[in-house]
Amino acid sequence: MLETILPPEKYEVTTVTSGKEALALLDKKEWDLVISDIMMPQMSGYELTRLIRERYSLTELPILLLTARSEPRDIQSGFLAGANDYVKKPVEALEIRSRIEGLTTIKKVVQEQLQLEAAWLQAQIQPHFLFNTLNAVIALSDIDLDKMRNLLEEFSHFLRHKFKFQNMDELIPIEEELSVVRSYLYIEQVRYENRLQVIWEIDECEDLRIPFLTIQPLVENAIRHGIMKRIHGGQIFIRVSVRETYTEISVEDDGTGMDKDTILRIKETRAGSKSGVGLINTNLRLKRHFGTGLEIESTPGHGTKVSFIVKNKVRLVTK
Repeated sequence: MLETILPPEKYEVTTVTSGKEALALLDKKEWDLVISDIMMPQMSGYELTRLIRERYSLTELPILLLTARSEPRDIQSGFLAGANDYVKKPVEALEIRSRIEGLTTIKKVVQEQLQLEAAWLQAQIQPHFLFNTLNAVIALSDIDLDKMRNLLEEFSHFLRHKFKFQNMDELIPIEEELSVVRSYLYIEQVRYENRLQVIWEIDECEDLRIPFLTIQPLVENAIRHGIMKRIHGGQIFIRVSVRETYTEISVEDDGTGMDKDTILRIKETRAGSKSGVGLINTNLRLKRHFGTGLEIESTPGHGTKVSFIVKNKVRLVTK
């Protein structure tokens, strides 16, 4: 039906016969809109909508329901399940095209705004970080010129990548992300010296690709809000652990830890103190790319572990 209503040069339509098939397709690519009949075998449109809303917000993946029933309570049920709009059957071509264009346009505008917001948030550099780094450069100019040059080189590398906006929504090789992390940690270790200990545990994972600037904000958060709140500093563990079907990337510290409310605010994307901005933003971007976000384990006074999962690519073996 939709194939005949929507012009193929403007819309690419994929049709499935059940809600289960629709859910299976969600991870295959990015979708602009889901159009579902309310009455379907095995899984209703309401149930499908609820399941999609567990992963995608109203603006991340709009849902348009088709219904032969127009009672107020039926319409209310659709909106309560998480639908953006509904169209009564039999469908009129002009009406459904208008509804589809409206929903897809809203998604595009919101997505562009999110990309700008992500670029801004990820590129923010705290003034104290800049000032302290420059002060370290000045201090080293009197005692160790080679170390000063190394610090400037790493600082330049870090800044170049921080302002690499064109890649904000792309997946990059993990080694490129780890290179940014190494530059950042070099700068911080020059500043904090023995107060900051870094342990790397990286499995071979050259094929792995992750969103730009996802590990660095976790490391920065661990140092600023965990380790350096303690007089004697502490340790940070950066791990990339390759399993059979997935890879776990984690940043763990033995710092001050987080309380339950802070963890809940980050995972539910609620506004709050500035300490959670980097984690909230990273959590949102990971969900958009992989369907799941950050896992946070923390005990006040004993440290925090922040991790995320990336499914490994399936490798086909031919004989």
